[in-house]
Amino acid sequence: MATAQTNQQSLRIQIQYEKPGRYLEQATETIEAVNVVKKTANVEYQAGQSVTLLPGFSAETGSTFAATIKAVSTKQETPLQLAAYPNPFDQSTTIEYYLPSAGKVNLNIIDSQGRVVGQLVQGENQEAGKHKIDWKPESAGTGVYFPVVEANQQKAAGRLVKK
Repeated sequence: MATAQTNQQSLRIQIQYEKPGRYLEQATETIEAVNVVKKTANVEYQAGQSVTLLPGFSAETGSTFAATIKAVSTKQETPLQLAAYPNPFDQSTTIEYYLPSAGKVNLNIIDSQGRVVGQLVQGENQEAGKHKIDWKPESAGTGVYFPVVEANQQKAAGRLVKK
């Protein structure tokens, strides 16, 4: 689940937002959209002068879509990020994440069946910047796991392989 961030003078959006996640598209002047926002996506368009939804644009029931006219800075903010190393791993791995701003953080580990198998950080207030935590899954078997960090209405996820 990624956070898209584009910051141009004018933007024409033609892609489909199909995967769950939060997407932010920005233009200093105008956005024109002819795309589809699928039911699990959370999409926001911000433009300095206008947002035009052209024929072909649709937001499916269950999606979240917003368009805002407001001043948009040309400065790019680094989005919420997550990485893990080593990967693949045997006994433990280090999960590192970057918060663009301070806020409450949740960091969970999800297995391939969608179950939460580890709650590493729960509702903890953390400062902006880099953070890291070691995960030593003693009872987790070999397989694929997904670390997911959530903060300030953003979400970032990764993929881990336990040997």
